[in-house]
Amino acid sequence: MLIALKSVHIIAIAIWAGGLVALPALLRRDDEMASRAAVVRLHHFSRFAYDALVSPAAVLAIATGTGLIFFVVADDWLFLKLVAVAGMVGVHMLIGRVLDQLESPDARPTRWKRAALVAGAVVTILAVLTLVLGRPSIPESWMPGWLLEGQGEELPLVSEGPSAGSSSSGRETPT
Repeated sequence: MLIALKSVHIIAIAIWAGGLVALPALLRRDDEMASRAAVVRLHHFSRFAYDALVSPAAVLAIATGTGLIFFVVADDWLFLKLVAVAGMVGVHMLIGRVLDQLESPDARPTRWKRAALVAGAVVTILAVLTLVLGRPSIPESWMPGWLLEGQGEELPLVSEGPSAGSSSSGRETPT
């Protein structure tokens, strides 16, 4: 079950990340294309890729990632990874907004806007990959106080197995 969930998660992330990097290149202006018919075809392809491929992959990646949270020890890097994933969602939404704006006859997405979308996608994707693959130990001074404080209650669904109470960063985790 866990291997299948991770496999689906990785495939969905690959499709989503690839779409976030590739879609801005497809957001062309009329004067950059040979004919108006080519612009219309490119816009229809971009919309189809966004709606039928990239957006479902994003939903699947987030859903399977949420499921995987229950199989890992929630270490401090995970909270920063979720912030980076929220950045990916923001870039995804901005690409969708530009696609919506392209339906207007006077739409003119500039090269710098497309470059900014690609840069945002690359930065957030690299942040997620760095945090997931590196699993860095985050200094406690970077964490908000409310996240480090316990509420004096036992956490639900926390097992008391041999790995409970310790994390990959060497700090004790509240149980």
